[in-house]
Amino acid sequence: MTTTMFLILLSGFSVISSLVTEGIKNVATDKVNLSYNIVALITALIVGGGGTAVYYQLNAVPFTVNNVIYAVLMGLASGLVSMVGFDKVKQAIVQITNKKG
Repeated sequence: MTTTMFLILLSGFSVISSLVTEGIKNVATDKVNLSYNIVALITALIVGGGGTAVYYQLNAVPFTVNNVIYAVLMGLASGLVSMVGFDKVKQAIVQITNKKG
């Protein structure tokens, strides 16, 4: 995967992740007390990883261990880009580490 293709995919996945997260927020309003940063991260992992897998399949890229690791890292990167801003990322880390049982 070239750097240009990585950036194109990252941009697309972050936009899709943001839109899906907003859709989940609108559907789940007042029904469940959700941490939207966690929802955004999970959505981005699914969209980024799944989208990279689709890219691999359509371009006949073999599914090696390294390519699977790249797909997971693409999911994390799209999560960081879709959350936009250090405050959101910091808030998500705090919400993950402070589990209120």
